[in-house]
Amino acid sequence: MKLILITILAVGMISCESPNTIDSVIEKPPHIKRFNTVEKALTQIPLTQIELPTENEKAALINKKITVFGIKVFALEGVTDRDLKLVANVLAQWLDNDENGTADNPDVLAEILRQKGRMILGITFDQIGPWHEKSQKMLKHKHAPTYGLDVTTINHNWYDMPISKYSQNQYLNEGVLPPDAATEETFHLITDIGYANVYPSSFWHGEIGDNPSAALLSHIAKRGRSQKNASLLTEAMDSARGGYFKHMPKQYPVNAWYTRSDDCGYKCFVGEYIHWGIITLVGYNEKRKEGIHVQWQITNNHSFQIKDPALYKLLTNKEYNFPKKAPDGSYGDLSQSKPKGSISRKPI
Repeated sequence: MKLILITILAVGMISCESPNTIDSVIEKPPHIKRFNTVEKALTQIPLTQIELPTENEKAALINKKITVFGIKVFALEGVTDRDLKLVANVLAQWLDNDENGTADNPDVLAEILRQKGRMILGITFDQIGPWHEKSQKMLKHKHAPTYGLDVTTINHNWYDMPISKYSQNQYLNEGVLPPDAATEETFHLITDIGYANVYPSSFWHGEIGDNPSAALLSHIAKRGRSQKNASLLTEAMDSARGGYFKHMPKQYPVNAWYTRSDDCGYKCFVGEYIHWGIITLVGYNEKRKEGIHVQWQITNNHSFQIKDPALYKLLTNKEYNFPKKAPDGSYGDLSQSKPKGSISRKPI
């Protein structure tokens, strides 16, 4: 059985290029200095092992947790062991897509750990929202980026598991299953915190956050804080939306292919855009040809390369080492038995 080796990393300063072309902005990852006193594994716990909360975590209403490469995945009361394990396995597969026991992009993981990034799982967002407002401050590192995930919006069908009542109702009402929150929210953590701070001229979303990296601060010092043309990613997104819009337009241009219909803010639009790209890249959208065109008009890799070459090049650039295979909810030999048949794990 594989064991997760958790290492604490420190991130140094890196320099940035001006965002002109894909090739010209490959930034040197920050120098990673590993201190002997913290280089050893903090724990050697199989990914499946659910841990009890500490006293201050109990005070913050944390019911249980799993640690994935040093990232805490917390669960509130009512979240099943099955869903906690599933989300932990999906996060591990995004980070270590080749499942060799180490993160595919250690600099991105180091940045998430530096900022103490974490996940909080609840039954519904009605449970998670009040938790953010009232209980998160009870945790150590109370201002750390904490990404919420309501487990009712997990599409268990993607993992050959019985689907939730939420998914059943959406299927009955709309004829399609929902997108999968397990793959989406874990990926947002990785890109919003990790990639945006390590490679800001390529992936910055236009917001600084509470604990920006030296690389991001350097990038902002050179080009300012404007969201427009903040990075190659935002430039690609603005092309996909038919132009730069600080707020969602009343009607998208006819040539737009990314047309999210609820105004969640510019940073959110950027996060959703790169998520649509990665799930298209790894093949998820080939299973969801119905019902996604209201937001995203690309369903397979062939059309992705033709329709949105800028985002495709970012996600397939070897320097960034993005995932190439779809998470199937079972990391290596750990946790739940391998689902069979639902999701192909063949690399693209």
